[in-house]
Amino acid sequence: MITKPLAASCRWWRNPIALLSAVCCPVLAYAASDAPGRLLQPAAVVIHVHDQITDQRFVPLLVARLARTLAPAIRTSAAKIDLAPFRPWIGAIDAHALLDAFAGRFDWQRDPAAIQIVIIDDDIRLKPSRFSFAASAGDAGTPFHLSIVSLARLQRLAGDDRRDSNPDRTAERAFKLIAKNVARLSGYGGSTLCLFAFPRSLTELDATPESFCEPDLAALVAAGIARPMPR
Repeated sequence: MITKPLAASCRWWRNPIALLSAVCCPVLAYAASDAPGRLLQPAAVVIHVHDQITDQRFVPLLVARLARTLAPAIRTSAAKIDLAPFRPWIGAIDAHALLDAFAGRFDWQRDPAAIQIVIIDDDIRLKPSRFSFAASAGDAGTPFHLSIVSLARLQRLAGDDRRDSNPDRTAERAFKLIAKNVARLSGYGGSTLCLFAFPRSLTELDATPESFCEPDLAALVAAGIARPMPR
């Protein structure tokens, strides 16, 4: 559960907002680095599901996909934070503001090797993009590793009870974004193959393979980030 006050977690940053802004990257416009150097071996990937997401049937399906593909333990938690102050009159929430707010609710010194993933149902954006599927902050050299995933365009809700029309498809879409961002936050860059493709639309995201491919997979397995493909 995300509850830690912002000031308590950020007292060791001189300028947390500027620091996050310098390193966060929208999925749609991730600037790939050169060949990967030192990689972080994640201790865990923690999926925080915002409590305002009405249909969470996709969550166990997502966790199962991640557990098959990623080497670290996958844990889930509830994310309780009021998003109303971040919502503009028109358009999507500014992802920079959300990254800063969410980052302040984790104790990064206590668990520096954990990767925290927050899933919300609000639309987000990182300028100049009109929208972003996700936004991230951190790499192998930072003490924080955070990604926000927006369900606004991934999940299709219908009816008065706002039921997900296809939870498995929602899980697949979120999985692709999270698996890639776990590798990126661990310091792996320089590839646009398979899961590392840069989808600029939902159609492109759906067409992206659900797996890492070589030579990326071998490097990620050796670093303790991914699991080998089953034979």
